[in-house]
Amino acid sequence: MDANESQRQFLNGCRKGYVSAVMGARCRVASGDLETDWIQWFALFAGETSDWLAPSIGEGVLLLCPSGDPSQGIALRGFYSEEFPPPNEDPKKHVREYGDGARIEYDFAAHSLKAELPEGATVLLVAPGAVNVQTKSATVQADEMTIDAQKTTVTGSMLVKGAFAFESGMTGKGGAGGAVMKIDGGAEFTKDVIAAGVSTAGHKHQAQGANAPTSEPIK
Repeated sequence: MDANESQRQFLNGCRKGYVSAVMGARCRVASGDLETDWIQWFALFAGETSDWLAPSIGEGVLLLCPSGDPSQGIALRGFYSEEFPPPNEDPKKHVREYGDGARIEYDFAAHSLKAELPEGATVLLVAPGAVNVQTKSATVQADEMTIDAQKTTVTGSMLVKGAFAFESGMTGKGGAGGAVMKIDGGAEFTKDVIAAGVSTAGHKHQAQGANAPTSEPIK
């Protein structure tokens, strides 16, 4: 091998460049007057556990070329640049920011995890077994929320501060002092109410005579 070829291999062995094109799991890298053919880029995991995040056009990479041959090159990603600056510079935070503005941040000094999604984004969690959340307090803020379940059980007390409506009937049992329901205020019913088998709207009494109390309701 002559000295020129040896020098070429040495210079091509490790070069800084940027991604010029992406196609599937391969990319092209431009470095000075060199542009590679389609080569592989490093992913965090590529076995039974795999990771996918395609590089961006213009993303800085380190081009590693075995034997100085760019056709066998591999792009090692991860250089910040003016075009792609770091999303945060706090050494106590781990931040991941996506091209559409979505952002996931964990502050391990404050023990705080925050995920922010852009307008119109959706979240889908699929767990065929079960989802368990353990916390001291939880708050859900939404314009509308639907619980789509065959059966829902609330093991503790429940307070509804807004208007409460139900469909398909309601039943209950127990309660303080044996009262299933206690209403502090008036109630309006559009149809008859049956209490202990007696119609409140259509029950009758047996007359007992002038100025005498009426009988118990006649069922």
